[in-house]
Amino acid sequence: MNHQSPPRRADWPRLAKAWPDPSGVDLALDRFLAEVERNAKGVGHDAPTFFGRIAAGLQEPKLIQPFIFEHAGIRGLLARWGFVQSAMILRDPVRLVLDYTQAMMGFLLFTPEPNSLEIIGLGGGSLVKYCHRFLPDSTIRAVEIDRDVVALAPNFCVPPEDDRFEIIWDDGAAFIRSDARKTDVLLIDVSNGFETPAQLVSDDFYRACRSRLRPGGILVVNLCNRPGKNLPILMRMCDLFDEVITVPAEDGMNLVVIARKDFPLLRSRKKLLERGYRLQKCHPLPFASIAARVGT
Repeated sequence: MNHQSPPRRADWPRLAKAWPDPSGVDLALDRFLAEVERNAKGVGHDAPTFFGRIAAGLQEPKLIQPFIFEHAGIRGLLARWGFVQSAMILRDPVRLVLDYTQAMMGFLLFTPEPNSLEIIGLGGGSLVKYCHRFLPDSTIRAVEIDRDVVALAPNFCVPPEDDRFEIIWDDGAAFIRSDARKTDVLLIDVSNGFETPAQLVSDDFYRACRSRLRPGGILVVNLCNRPGKNLPILMRMCDLFDEVITVPAEDGMNLVVIARKDFPLLRSRKKLLERGYRLQKCHPLPFASIAARVGT
């Protein structure tokens, strides 16, 4: 596997323009998701587009181990049959395909050059790969509870561990409470396919997250819940953090929440858009669009 070294800062504008118009990617993703849905209904699950490992008992989602599904130039990590945990374009493995992952990178509107990041939930490594490539001065720790997911990481071009990147096999909630280190940005991207696990939205968990952040640190949470279930969580976060904003994903029911410790987040729509356009000069992400979606 070839692993690219972090780009030089002078190369960022060129790299930012290297990703083509998203329409082709959107079409490929639509085809990929349609094929996942077709197979999830029990049609042709042994077709050539399916490969990887499936535990016995296909009709019982809880018995299915994470596996790989490939179609239309996209490789996906499925945690349950029909639940896409991560997606990667084979010809461009660093690109963030799913909209909610782009929205999670919205923290750069407030902290454009963090010294350290922690990501709870490795999955297919989408956030890890992007941060490793485009934040070359940041150290990154990724925590994943599922050993099978960790084992599949090389299939998604996750970079090898080195002095600035570490993969930790552990329960994310337990890690945050027990590990003594601090971080500037803490990203929580964990879902069981239907909702965010209860232990990762509790008062105790968010208190531990706040304690783990350095002064001015930022917590980013991807909530994936049924309608009506996010309001109590948002109220809980508002009680524990100095400022909380939301960034809805354009696709699906994901809601990204960004909370800051000690200092307020920028609220001016004009200044957020200005920052978004500046970030687009060195990042291949639609930060102006993300800034426009920021809500309270």
